[in-house]
Amino acid sequence: MEYEKVRPAALISVVALGFAAQRITQTVLDGFYARSGYPVPYYVGQLSFSAGKLSGWYAEMRRHGTLGVYWQTQFVDFAFIAATMLFFTALLVAVARAFPAGSRGRRIGRRMVWFGVAAPLFDVLENLFSFVMLPDPAAISPTVALLYSTAAALKFACFVVVYLWTAGGLSTAGIQWIRNRRAGRSSAAAAAAGTA
Repeated sequence: MEYEKVRPAALISVVALGFAAQRITQTVLDGFYARSGYPVPYYVGQLSFSAGKLSGWYAEMRRHGTLGVYWQTQFVDFAFIAATMLFFTALLVAVARAFPAGSRGRRIGRRMVWFGVAAPLFDVLENLFSFVMLPDPAAISPTVALLYSTAAALKFACFVVVYLWTAGGLSTAGIQWIRNRRAGRSSAAAAAAGTA
């Protein structure tokens, strides 16, 4: 794979850049959510699986004159999505690279990189369903609401996988590195004793 050729220093720089971009866009996005007056935490709304609840929340924003801000929030979310894709992809590549070349951990790590792409794509899909619902908040289709929340659930599931694998993968790679280093020292010591 091409990422195998990326120098570690460059990869770490991309991870840091992606993290900074994600934090900045998250802060901006949170500000838009707050100004929109969305009645419940965003994850509650996204995981409601209920056309009736979504209609009620959208109607409340319309009554307060902030539904337009919520529209803007959906567009701002695309900046967060792009930053998340950069951060997650670079992070998961770095985790894969933490394992020795040709190892089982490296092979698993390569496959896990796809979760870094899937999470943002499900977020895009979720936004697209919100664009279907927002023009007429009083007549949200239960099917669209179900698809909207399903996309959100899959997005959050991918986020969890990314974070769990990052923690578990780096820990495992670190333990393997320590063991290999100790084994190397033991072999060197044995070889030195044999030639003494």
